[in-house]
Amino acid sequence: MTAETSDDLAWARRVNSRWIVREGLRASAAAYLDHLASTDDDRLQRSCRRARRLTDRFGCDEDPKPWFYAGLFSLATRDEATKFLTEHPFTLAALPGDERAVPGFLGPDSVAKTTWEKILRIREGVTGLAEGDA
Repeated sequence: MTAETSDDLAWARRVNSRWIVREGLRASAAAYLDHLASTDDDRLQRSCRRARRLTDRFGCDEDPKPWFYAGLFSLATRDEATKFLTEHPFTLAALPGDERAVPGFLGPDSVAKTTWEKILRIREGVTGLAEGDA
């Protein structure tokens, strides 16, 4: 583990522990980080780096939380998404691909137009990371 990746992990844990978020998202994210720490260190590091990049790139002019959590969970498997995000439909919807249709999945017909537009912008941001950090 390099100093940079260690810093990304420390940063992600610090940010997650300090932000006020709804419906237990903080606890779900902490549990996901712990899960990755025990199962897949490479994905743990990449997920933290993605969360930081999205937050730095897009979270400056608006609420950075949706960007952070979408980046953090962007490499989650379908089983992980089901386990950690079922209670967090916005974050789940912000991950690219309708194939993540687990219980509670939001679609364009179930949210306001502005909310759906934000979801699409976050998906585009996550997809843009895939090329340089997949």
